[in-house]
Amino acid sequence: MKKIILLYVFLAVLAAPAWGELQSPFQTGLAPLPDELFEPLTADPRELHFALRCAAPFKDETTAEVAVGHYYGIYRWGLPRGIGAVQVNIGGGIFSRFNFPQNRDLQGIDFYGNLPLDISVGKWSGRFMFYHVSSHLGDDLLRATGRTPENNSINSLRSIISRDFGSALRLYGGYTWHLAVTPDEQEKQACQAGFEITFDIIKSGNAQVYWANDFQWWERTGWKTMFNSQIGIKRGRKPKNG
Repeated sequence: MKKIILLYVFLAVLAAPAWGELQSPFQTGLAPLPDELFEPLTADPRELHFALRCAAPFKDETTAEVAVGHYYGIYRWGLPRGIGAVQVNIGGGIFSRFNFPQNRDLQGIDFYGNLPLDISVGKWSGRFMFYHVSSHLGDDLLRATGRTPENNSINSLRSIISRDFGSALRLYGGYTWHLAVTPDEQEKQACQAGFEITFDIIKSGNAQVYWANDFQWWERTGWKTMFNSQIGIKRGRKPKNG
């Protein structure tokens, strides 16, 4: 992980003089905003964000989840003739699950780290990234069951392509390949698709109603459909490029 981060930083510094001379509405430089080229996937349950939610899986116990995560921009290059930009980010997050509402015991915690390369050209945007996931059983669950702690981790390559249709509709799709899985397993593929619909409820655009839907299919679960849908109101204007 450290070697990959250093490689990204080295390439950013090396390419800065050449790309900096190009004229583009996307400003070339260090520490750009992380969500301008590729907006986070609202309904993806493992998108890095800050959240507190309650889930009631079908035929399973109700759980509460606390998510803390964020992306940080490292460097951005403007593409020739102002057609778009390319940007390197770094991200990290924690997702913790609690037994709710019985005893609120910590059941498990997942640690995420990734290195996204974002690209934006017109109405198209993409994210290509390496990411690492490390999953651990919660202390409360270990004490209650007497189970032995296990080492579960995934190192993967993920690609997502997104297309905006006006300001109201966004479609996306992606593919994931697991480079290494612990414990070792043969099923290493996953697919993803979704759509987001957004409506401005105030003319200034400061408040928006959204409906976001995410579908995922993992080889390790027999390609069964995993579906997540969210409806809500978000404040703040849509990020602008430049």
